[in-house]
Amino acid sequence: EYAKKLHEEINKDHEEFNKDIDWDAAMNHEIIKSINETPAQKAAKRRKLSEKAQEAEDLKKRLEVVDDEDDDVFIEATPL
Repeated sequence: EYAKKLHEEINKDHEEFNKDIDWDAAMNHEIIKSINETPAQKAAKRRKLSEKAQEAEDLKKRLEVVDDEDDDVFIEATPL
């Protein structure tokens, strides 16, 4: 019963929060911002995302899962 009341209270707070935000305007703003980007800005954004993805991939390659004598699993990282 307590959980039910708590759930109702959380939902009420959530609804009040969402009521105050004009989600259509927020989405339109993001769409317009994307449309107004110059090709150079779009290329820079793609390059930045690509660099982050490459960095994450490089870090994943340096990780190695090593079994221990126990049932624990450790991860050793190769120093950069």
